[in-house]
Amino acid sequence: MPHDQKRERKTSLAPLSPCPIPDISDDELVSISVRDLNRTLKLRGLTRDEIVRMKQRRRTLKNRGYAASCRIKRIEQKDVLETEKSQEWHDLEHIQDENDAIRHEIETWRSKYESLKKFASANKIPLPPELETC
Repeated sequence: MPHDQKRERKTSLAPLSPCPIPDISDDELVSISVRDLNRTLKLRGLTRDEIVRMKQRRRTLKNRGYAASCRIKRIEQKDVLETEKSQEWHDLEHIQDENDAIRHEIETWRSKYESLKKFASANKIPLPPELETC
């Protein structure tokens, strides 16, 4: 059951480790430029390990943001495509109805033509040669 294993793996993911600098929020961490982040981290005298953890936290947060925006975009695209599909089905049904109506009209004209041809034949009315082959 690989599907169950994936579900277990998702629920067992550890949350982000606590931020080494408590006065920098996650929103600030994501929005700050790399240059400003490097300067801030250096000025605060963090250890190399803490700097690496902060940068990793920033990368993880940014990736989560990208993933969320991709999910939103995919859902919006799906909605648009479903709307278009629904419209296409509606158009197809409309065209099929028109086609049925035209076929019925053709059959009506064919029937009238055959009746007129029969009437002409019964009353010995000559038909033009171009109508005899129809």
